[in-house]
Formats: sequence, structure tokens, C-alpha cells
Amino acid sequence: MKYLFLFMLISLLFSCRKKSINCDVECGNQFEEQLFQTGFNGAILTDGEYQNVELSGVDPNFSSLNSWSDFQAHGRIGRVEISYEDGNNDERKASLVTDPDSAANTVLKFQIMEAHIKEGSKHKGRIQLAVHDNQCIKEIYQKVKLKLSPDMVYFTERSDRLFWFTLFEFWNNAAWSKEKHPFRVSVNLNKEEGVGSAINFRVKSDFQKCSTCDWKEVWGETATSFPLVFGEWMEIELYLKEGDENNGRFYMAVTPENGSKIVLFDIVNTTQHPKENCADGFTHFEPMKLYLGEDDINYMKDANKEIAVFWDDWQFFLNKTP
Repeated sequence: MKYLFLFMLISLLFSCRKKSINCDVECGNQFEEQLFQTGFNGAILTDGEYQNVELSGVDPNFSSLNSWSDFQAHGRIGRVEISYEDGNNDERKASLVTDPDSAANTVLKFQIMEAHIKEGSKHKGRIQLAVHDNQCIKEIYQKVKLKLSPDMVYFTERSDRLFWFTLFEFWNNAAWSKEKHPFRVSVNLNKEEGVGSAINFRVKSDFQKCSTCDWKEVWGETATSFPLVFGEWMEIELYLKEGDENNGRFYMAVTPENGSKIVLFDIVNTTQHPKENCADGFTHFEPMKLYLGEDDINYMKDANKEIAVFWDDWQFFLNKTP
């Protein structure tokens, strides 16, 4: 009887896992289309009811594709918000601020002061621009300017490895949606063990076998030839195409302020779960994100150092290739 109950429980858990949400959706022709552009001028951030921030407003510096409401109303886009999951504005905050280096420029700032989300026996911190519940998004292309707080160079003085510091994340079956085969591609900051080790961009893909299992990396690369700069703008160009190991593609380039464009990654490999037989696009993604663990947050907090990233000049396209 005990084993029968265990079998039934396991069967129930797996029966809750469903096929990809948009598996049967007819997507029609895929063509290049710019959906949105903003420098965050004219944007309005309004605290929502569910530990989130709603976005509205029109950027007056652009003549078209500059309305948050129109972007959210696009047929391929589900919902757009800044999400925290938990906490209050003393612990984490997204805000529109004056660019520290240009008084005439308004930018979006993500800052984490405390590990505000409980997960098991530990805590973590997260702020993200969430573009979720989408349909038929097979190829993503975006440009955005990123500035890392100069305080964050302090991570190089730590002997521990830094690997959980996510800036961009793309889901091809989400971990929370009860779909089969959760899979993601994420871009992180990475530092190997040792005081003085450089901080680099790292991209990886990984999947989760079940709702309680650890993530297993499928492929990953670290841009060791480009040590990160802090307190200076970098333009990030990023492209992601859904496909298997022969057809999926991830591309990322960086142009430092007053510098030349450098291609960091151009990877042909799977951007969907290796067992996925009904790929349905990137139904959820976070094109701007700040996500890290409790130990890293406390390391900075104890030294009175700021964990913050600044964003500016976001352009978002479907089906555009670099």
C-alpha cells in the first residue's frame, strides 16, 4: 500500500506537467518588426498590488513605437511589468533617476539593499522587467545601454566565486508554468575564485528535470577576453533564436562608452529543452534584470556598497538578426 501511494503521488506530480503553452497556436509568417523603443523619458512607474510596478507613459524623444501602453497591447506580447516577488522599497527598488554622469538624462535604476525573497532556508533578491505570457516569439533582438554601479568592482576583492548575478533571462518553458521541459538562457556576471579575479559576462543555458530539482547546464561560455567596466555605459546588443542544437543561436556584443563594438558570443546550440518536441517560442523573458543570492547581497551590504544597475535606450525587435 505504501508503494502504491508513492506511485500515485509521483504520477500526480508528473500529470500536472503539461505540454508547451502555445504548442497548438498558429503563428503565421515571422517577419522583422520593431515593437518598442524608449530612453525612459516620459515613463511613469506606479506601484501595483502584487509586489510589482506598472509602466505607462510615452517617450517624447521618439516619434513612434514609444508608448508603454501600445507595447503591452501588441498581439505577441502578454503582460509587461517590473516585478519584485516580495519585499518593500527599503529592500529593493526600481526607479527613474537622473543619470549620475548626465543631469539631462533620465534612466531606469534597479537597486537591491536586502535579500528580500525567502527561498527555503536562504534568501535572495530580484528586480526584473518581466515580459511574460507571450505568443509566437521565435527570435528576439534588443539593444540596451547598461551601467554597473562603480561600487560593484568591490566583488573583485572577494575570494569567493561570483556566478549568480543575472542581468538577462529568456524562458523557453518557464519553471513556474507547470509546462514540461523548463529551459532558460541567462546572461550573468561571473568571477572565478580568488581575490583580484576579473568579472566577466557569462551566458549559459540550463534545464530543470522536475519542480524540485536542481538546474543542469546544457552549454555555457564566459567572455574572459572582456573584463567588465564599472561606472561607465556599455551598449549591449543581444539576439536569441529558438531552435535545436543545430538551429538555435545566441549572440551578444558589447560597445563600451567611446569604444568599438566587441562580439562576446555567437553560439549555435539549442535554445530549447533537448527533449522539447513542440517548441513554442519565448513565452516569458526578462530583458532587464538584477537577480542574486543572499551571500552576495550581504557581502556588499556589510561594506556599505551599492548593488545597482542602470538602464537606458532600450530597443526591442522581433525576427531581426545582428
